[in-house]
Amino acid sequence: MGEILLQIRKLSNFFGMVCTAKELDLDIEAGVLTSIIGPNGAGKSTLINLITGNLPVQSGSILFQGREVTRLPINQRVRLGICRSFQVVNIFPELTVLENILIPTLAMAGRTRRFFSGISREKEAYEQVEALLGKVGLSAVKNSPATALSHGDQRLLEVGVALAVNPRLLFLDEPTAGMNPVERVKVLENIRQLSREGQTTFVLVEHDMDIVFSLSERVVVLHRGDILGDGTPDQIKHNEQVREVYLGDSV
Repeated sequence: MGEILLQIRKLSNFFGMVCTAKELDLDIEAGVLTSIIGPNGAGKSTLINLITGNLPVQSGSILFQGREVTRLPINQRVRLGICRSFQVVNIFPELTVLENILIPTLAMAGRTRRFFSGISREKEAYEQVEALLGKVGLSAVKNSPATALSHGDQRLLEVGVALAVNPRLLFLDEPTAGMNPVERVKVLENIRQLSREGQTTFVLVEHDMDIVFSLSERVVVLHRGDILGDGTPDQIKHNEQVREVYLGDSV
């Protein structure tokens, strides 16, 4: 096993009487493209919210690169390298594609006050943004307003915005939701290529099993806040408990 980026120990969460995380123990290994799957209400989004700081941890601990982050606010986790996207596209629609990525790039350098004044002097930031636009395949539309992009390209822009803060660990919550087949292929190939580059470790929450089994190196199955299965795509396909509870005959 390689470097362990994230260690989750005895993580629990309740909404009233409903358990969404049940003393979870989970390690995320650097460079391994992982998918988290499970039925609706299994605790997938809750787990991401707990890891990224969008929900307070009720009990248990979270360590990132050996450092305790259980009680850290969201902005501090982002600066350490933990980032996420959301199910709903979360960008600035009236700004250009380039400007959307420029904002977090400047924020990481502590220079957001220059966004509307003296921005022409930010040559280094522009070079970083141009390189990132190339990685996510949006160079050709960099001067277009984000609202003019297709749904698939808006999702790619959101990935670009997340990558602008140089995350070590990036959670993508249903990255291909609402896409047509052509858009889906483009986004998936982009994620696969970015993962291979090794700078960022990707963890996906996804309902499309074709995506999960074609893209992932590891699959974690949640059910009622607990881990039902954890292994390679092939191991999960042949896990009788997982098939009974979630996959059925779909694979």
